[in-house]
Amino acid sequence: MTQGRTQISNQLEAELGRIDPDAFADDLKPGTQLLGGHYTIEGFLNSGGFGITYLAKDSLDRTVVIKECFPNALCRRSTSLVRARSRKHQGDFRSFVDSFLAEAKSLARLVHPNIVGVHQVFEDNDTAYMAIDYIDGRDLHDILDSTDQAFTPEQVVTMLKRMLSAVEFIHQVGILHRDISPDNILVDKANNPILIDFGAASEQVVRATRVLTGRRVIKEGYSPQEFYLSGAEQSPASDLYSLGATFYHVIAGQAPPESQRRLARVAEGEPDPYVPLAGRFPGYAPGFLEAIDKAVRVMPRDRIQSAGDWLDWIRIGEEGGPLPSALTAEPPKPRTRPVTHYVPAPRGGLLQDYMGYVVGAGAVFLIAGAAALWSALS
Repeated sequence: MTQGRTQISNQLEAELGRIDPDAFADDLKPGTQLLGGHYTIEGFLNSGGFGITYLAKDSLDRTVVIKECFPNALCRRSTSLVRARSRKHQGDFRSFVDSFLAEAKSLARLVHPNIVGVHQVFEDNDTAYMAIDYIDGRDLHDILDSTDQAFTPEQVVTMLKRMLSAVEFIHQVGILHRDISPDNILVDKANNPILIDFGAASEQVVRATRVLTGRRVIKEGYSPQEFYLSGAEQSPASDLYSLGATFYHVIAGQAPPESQRRLARVAEGEPDPYVPLAGRFPGYAPGFLEAIDKAVRVMPRDRIQSAGDWLDWIRIGEEGGPLPSALTAEPPKPRTRPVTHYVPAPRGGLLQDYMGYVVGAGAVFLIAGAAALWSALS
């Protein structure tokens, strides 16, 4: 336990050394108690547009992770209490908290060895919290940053199978994760991957006709094109794109090109700048690399459509069976037209535009133009 605490302390110091100390002025301070003293905050872990994550101890002195509902565009901290930024934000903030509670309760019912466990969901400080497993390990992003070749092909295959099993599980119960990336996969001491941070998840996902709006997270290199446009249809294939891009990074040492840039190049009739994995890396069974390449195709219709299909194709390749033609077929050429409204996405972090929020009339017209392009290519 002492070693685990030291590791967390070192990680915290390293993280805090890379960020502006004023960037997270709204975090709860060490020693703050929640739920009548059942949990005690030990330190800040990280922050995103939807919440703040802490290391904590429960009343039995067990280490846990606490995720606080804190949509920073809608709320602010007043002592320990979380308040809407203004009267006009009160309704949206309360709706966000209610959504956080409902989805956290759904996640608490998910029991899978490769999905972080949710122990408790509760309200305090006029917002909502969830207590989740503390995983003694490192996130995949840190691992990939620290070495050129973090895993052997055998380890990569095992990890991807386990992640596909986890993703298939959440899709079967109607949940999209919507933020799969190396920083949201923890790897424990036994190289077992754990999918974490369901802060952007939604249950409105699996019906192909349903258009998902609301919270969106954009991560360059890992987010599919449809995540960049408010109101664009999202599906299990969207999560599979992110998972494929993550394992592309694991194998190739870098993330694939940003999906919006890829779409713009293809729409202009130019080659996709994506460099396939297939044929470049030895040690993998037939079809394994081809499946990742298919998962990260630009157009949703050209991707692998379910985690179950992906697992089946891996199994077929390992058993030496004939590979499905869908794995090796080239995607159809898109209908092209002059690109007049392509909008490069903000580079890096979060698009804080949930619940239809768009800043500035000019942005509305630009996004509408990008949406028109997406519709024409789909």
